[in-house]
Amino acid sequence: MLKRKIKWSLLFQDKQELDNLFQLKECVVHKSFVGEFLLVKQGEDYYAFKNKCPHQNKPLEGSRVEGEHLICPWHQYHFSLEDGRGHGLYVEKYPLKFEDEGIYIGQEKWSLF
Repeated sequence: MLKRKIKWSLLFQDKQELDNLFQLKECVVHKSFVGEFLLVKQGEDYYAFKNKCPHQNKPLEGSRVEGEHLICPWHQYHFSLEDGRGHGLYVEKYPLKFEDEGIYIGQEKWSLF
């Protein structure tokens, strides 16, 4: 029977590597072998989203954060940092897991096991 599982992939070796991306920005695009993500840092919290606005499939590069919302640079749509929902649409959000051996991103996949 098919079921959805989260596959965890190593994104960064440590938190310092992640922090180095943000220098003076709060939103950065990161490309890795498992995909292209928009990473957001707000205070001490980190979020990961698919780098595509669901409104017109445009990239979210250049987005900004206002309060608890991610603002799309194209049409100013607001999406919740917590669940990606907004304007009757949602940006696909990925969980991040911080472990001693690195930072992992989770992506849902279909599995037989």
